[in-house]
Amino acid sequence: MWGFIILLLTDIYLWRRLVTDLRQRNKILQTAVFTVKAITSLILLYLIIRLLFYKGEFADPANVFRNLAFGAIAALIISVALWYVATGILRWLIDKVFHRKLSRFVIANVVISASLVLLFADSYVRQRFNLRVARQEVTISNLDRRLDGLKIVLISDLHIASWQGHYDRLAGVISSVNAEKPDLLINTGDFINFGWQEFGSCDTILRNATAADGAFAVLGNHDDGTYYPDYDENYGKECAAMLAKKISASGYTLLSDTTVVVNHDGARIAIAGIVTHGHHLNMYYGDFDRAFDLIPDSVFSLLLVHDPAAWDVAAQDPRMPQLTLSGHTHGAQAGLPLPGGYISPASLYDKRWKGLYSNGGKYLYVTTGLGTMGMALRILMPPEIVVITLRQ
Repeated sequence: MWGFIILLLTDIYLWRRLVTDLRQRNKILQTAVFTVKAITSLILLYLIIRLLFYKGEFADPANVFRNLAFGAIAALIISVALWYVATGILRWLIDKVFHRKLSRFVIANVVISASLVLLFADSYVRQRFNLRVARQEVTISNLDRRLDGLKIVLISDLHIASWQGHYDRLAGVISSVNAEKPDLLINTGDFINFGWQEFGSCDTILRNATAADGAFAVLGNHDDGTYYPDYDENYGKECAAMLAKKISASGYTLLSDTTVVVNHDGARIAIAGIVTHGHHLNMYYGDFDRAFDLIPDSVFSLLLVHDPAAWDVAAQDPRMPQLTLSGHTHGAQAGLPLPGGYISPASLYDKRWKGLYSNGGKYLYVTTGLGTMGMALRILMPPEIVVITLRQ
């Protein structure tokens, strides 16, 4: 409730600033700016009313998506408001120190605000579905020659309700997976945002993905149901059972602190999977010892764990697999591509947040995932599937 009130007050502040700044401007500019602002305010009010008066299942896909849409419009309003606060402070300082009033700030504010509206709208409508295929070769020391060229497709963070109303786009992702003809399909978790009900009938979409040597998944920290508003122990058990059933129906072998061994052209591959629990800044993991005890000697091995920070925990054990696959970070769903690579807010709280990392002959790959959480936006941080090819 307080969040809604703060956002409404923020929106009122923006209206006040716009009316004040544009009072002496031409009517065409006023009409254009006030029309766009009215649209955003109406969207905000509509979503607040729908969320406040909704009485159904919280984890219903449509309701979860309304929360994500609310997060998107809230992020836009807060971003514009912060810009206006910053320029307001700057104008005040210039007036006090230099005794000058700069009218150009008004036009600058309109231009920047319009740019933010266009960026956020494009992120909501197009960018969050603009699938990218990332390709990475990983050279493994003493790799069995029969595994040279093994192709792994990595996906993560589906947050299935974020595809609400656009499940055809999710089907398109699966088609892109199949187009790669993977030997292994790996999903490192966060199938949901809040509760198992979000899954709906999406297992019928996910099961269409195929991989020659099998599909394997682990649970992320959202998958245990602890983000559900009315979470209790009983719901936790229900969520675990139902989600395991849905994931299995989607064609995956679910690995919960265990290891399986598969064969590829006569060579064995051990795939260990560890469960991730907790919320940000309080993450914890399943039983590494239990999983690592099942890895045969002298066999190439993979570790699947949702949170890349778990790599530091696994590294304390000499049995840690040669290649770890993770997701979780989403690349903060926002970034800026530069010639030297991406910069993103994710780097402020995740030491390893995107791409390939190595240490002592062991490797970690972190994908920025497919779905969205918190807000239905991906700002210059496209959804991705990752194609990893092993080399000797």
